[in-house]
This record gives sequence, C-alpha cells and structure tokens, in this order.
Amino acid sequence: MRRYRFPSSVVLLALAVVRPAYAEDFPTISPQQLPSALQAQWVRDRPDLGRYGHCAAAFDSQIDGAKMAWSCAIYVRLSAQGKRLAMKLCGERAALLKVNSPCKLVVEP
Repeated sequence: MRRYRFPSSVVLLALAVVRPAYAEDFPTISPQQLPSALQAQWVRDRPDLGRYGHCAAAFDSQIDGAKMAWSCAIYVRLSAQGKRLAMKLCGERAALLKVNSPCKLVVEP
C-alpha cells in the first residue's frame, strides 16, 4: 500500500481556508471613539473584565443616553466566549432601546 504525502504548501493553504470558517470577526471600536457617557462606563467596567471579558457598545447619539446600549461579559472562561456574549447582550439591549447602529466590541489599541 502506497502512502501519499501532501506538500507542505497544500497543508498550509488548507489551514488558511478552514480558519475563517470558525473565526468570528466582530466590528470593533476604540474607547476614545465612544461618547463620553460610554467612556466613563468603560473606565468603571474595565478593571472587572479580567483576562477574557469584553464589552460591546452601540449608540445612535453622542449625548442622548437613551440611544446608547452597553453590555459587558465578565467571568467567562474564553476570550471568544466573552466576545460572543458581549455582542449578544448588546444586540438584545440595542433592540430593547431601539438603537439602530450595530454593536461593536470595545478594543483598546
């Protein structure tokens, strides 16, 4: 029985093609781009996030607090889990508050 060996370039190409299938690329925003009320919330929540926690925000107005959605996922075991949960909670809150802009993960540069 003859065994076939794939060239390493084929294996690397296959891995590059498979990777995006399970990777989630959420839109991001830096804390400096948030409205001042959400920046203050970021400062309060940032120490509690730990290693894997994440926050997400959506806002239609820079000054109207009723048009801002904010959520954080804390006490999670994986960073990807924190991202998904923060985006899910933000989406639910944005729908409740009727915020039209999409939720974005808050990421420090």
